[in-house]
Amino acid sequence: MSEIEKVLVVGRGAVGGLFGSLIEEKVGNDFAFLVDEKRKQRYEASEYRINGVSRIFSYVTNRDAYPVDLVLITTKMKDFDAALTMIEPFLKEDTILISGLNGIVSDDLLMERYPQPVIRAISQKMDAKYEGDSLSYTKTGELVIGMEKSGQEESFAKLCAFFDRIDFPYVVSNDIIHDQYSKLMLNCAINQICAVYQCTYGKVCSHPLLYDLFYKTMKEVQHVFAAYEVAIDDQEINAWIEAIQNLDPNSMPSMAQDRLARRKSEVMLFSGTLIPMAEKKGIETPCLSMLYEKILQYEKEERY
Repeated sequence: MSEIEKVLVVGRGAVGGLFGSLIEEKVGNDFAFLVDEKRKQRYEASEYRINGVSRIFSYVTNRDAYPVDLVLITTKMKDFDAALTMIEPFLKEDTILISGLNGIVSDDLLMERYPQPVIRAISQKMDAKYEGDSLSYTKTGELVIGMEKSGQEESFAKLCAFFDRIDFPYVVSNDIIHDQYSKLMLNCAINQICAVYQCTYGKVCSHPLLYDLFYKTMKEVQHVFAAYEVAIDDQEINAWIEAIQNLDPNSMPSMAQDRLARRKSEVMLFSGTLIPMAEKKGIETPCLSMLYEKILQYEKEERY
């Protein structure tokens, strides 16, 4: 079994910048961010700082194509289709593909587009904050990976061996589909609440009304998923609450950062996905619906 050597990360936001920097520290010149020409010029012309330290990375475009062993996509959903096109010239038959996007649809889109091995993954428990050309974090978080089906054993073993070799923070899931739904439950709550109320993790955990909304929104999602035979127990909800309590209280999730930067939200991955699922089963979703309406309202009023 060959080893993973050449690695590309598509997307230099909070998650991509954090995970990419961890990989680059161990593999050096075998790592690069894949970007479009406009971003390449801008990134190479400006200083990029991680936790206050200036960092220099290699940036390539699809015109610099060479075969790679691993591709991690961490763009926003609106840029995902473009990312799928950008990676094509770099792919070999056995290139491993990973999506670090929010939601539950990007892996399926990746599998529909390419025959290469796609390993399902979840980015979680980091508190990275990306502003301008500066990334800061106190928790590196982890990448949860899991085998969805038979036939992935060799690729999965290769990926685990690579992560072990570079001391990359990862966890193996015994049921990656379930865990992706569980993470979506969390994101429907914490991401949307922080975006609507422009608040931090610490504020949600300390403010009684926000904490109550946080809990009730997760319970609402839990109820919807149960109607689709996805059983998420209260222990998982409590574990997510504890995970948020352990993050930097002054940081905030990507959706709240998007509002500060006046970027369109990913609300359709969250309430925009759950509300139609609930309607099909005749389930009311007052928390999700309220958050959905408020997000659409602020995007309209702030002219995104």
